[in-house]
Amino acid sequence: MKARSASRIAFGAALLGAVPSCARCNDSVESKKSEDTRVVASASSPTPPSSSHPADDDANAARVIATSPSIVDAGAVSRASSCRLVFGPAEQPFRGPAAIVMTPRELSLVANDHGKPRIFPVAVTRPPAASAPRVTVRQPSSFVSMRSTPCEIAGSYAYCPENDGTVYRTSIGTDDTKAVAKGRPGARIAVASLGDGHAVVATLDTRRTSEGEVLQAFVTLDDGKTQRLSEEGAGAIAVRMVPRGRGAVAVYLDARTAMVPVHARPLALENGELSLGSDAVVFVGGPPELGIDVTLAATARSLHALVPLGRGARDFGMVAIDVRDPPKEDSVWSLYPNGLDPAAIGATTNNADGAWVSRVRPVDASAHSPRVLELGRIDDTGVFTSMGIIADGGHVTDIAMATDAFGAVWILYGDSSITWLERRICS
Repeated sequence: MKARSASRIAFGAALLGAVPSCARCNDSVESKKSEDTRVVASASSPTPPSSSHPADDDANAARVIATSPSIVDAGAVSRASSCRLVFGPAEQPFRGPAAIVMTPRELSLVANDHGKPRIFPVAVTRPPAASAPRVTVRQPSSFVSMRSTPCEIAGSYAYCPENDGTVYRTSIGTDDTKAVAKGRPGARIAVASLGDGHAVVATLDTRRTSEGEVLQAFVTLDDGKTQRLSEEGAGAIAVRMVPRGRGAVAVYLDARTAMVPVHARPLALENGELSLGSDAVVFVGGPPELGIDVTLAATARSLHALVPLGRGARDFGMVAIDVRDPPKEDSVWSLYPNGLDPAAIGATTNNADGAWVSRVRPVDASAHSPRVLELGRIDDTGVFTSMGIIADGGHVTDIAMATDAFGAVWILYGDSSITWLERRICS
């Protein structure tokens, strides 16, 4: 589908400074101009993988998309991917999304088994040399379906929502389980470590307001008091969190009919209580697409919110919104050849030198273009650099990523019908 208009784009107040009320989002849109936004080149593949299964390796050509607001083909540039496949693609014995827990010797995929974590371990060894023969991964003999709302991990605990929206905290590797929060059934949660041994859980739930039923964001410290995260007058359709120092940062989307304000809010632990900092509107995009979501890409030096959105009347892409303190009021667009929904994006939050990103995008500008899964990196300024196409993205709706002690990147991707895991070394 073509992206709808998103011609009016703006930025709000500082992350920790004065905050415009969301009732003033329209004023914020008018006050900012297009110079706040940069558009950078993005690589795309002219042909999809030949199989419905993930691409075996990296002989996909690429096209360079021009940096002008209207996407123009700048000519064919053939290049091989710089990422070598060293494990997989391995079909997993479960169907659905999962969180990734990484230790020096083992990767654990933590899936949501009706409110309890179910762990699927994978050994982490030194990557084989480029000249070594590829190891064949045995296909599972049976499969089990997991809930479509994944577990989230904080410290040694897994937080998994049940069918009724109750969030259960389980000590990983034990049966120690406790209900700690409640959200809307089917809504994804977010979790972040906070202080020494504490964690904050973010949920979405519906509340009746003067405007009718509104989906809002809430936060709960450990298993204690729940308070509203989204500001007065704002809704929330998606929320994500990452630890920052001894605190955390929450980012949530408030999708409205004509625009998508992106909010950021710091959280801290003060005298044993959860303290919420100022709520800042850090970006305002145009009308939301179906299934719009937000992904956080973080390093020790930067934090970017990645949102698939329309830009102007015809363009669509991934916008990387700077959420640093102090904020730069800056964002960078990486345009796609066409619009699509949903447009899944996954990213790492634990890599020192730029965050890894995997994203689903169209191959070309045609109305029924095939979709591919692209691997790349976001630097500390928000610029995306493609590492090439790694898989057929036609049915990919969920992506999780992590890096290991050897510098390799792991990508878990799929949907409710199939889930794949692979590992790559990128030069």
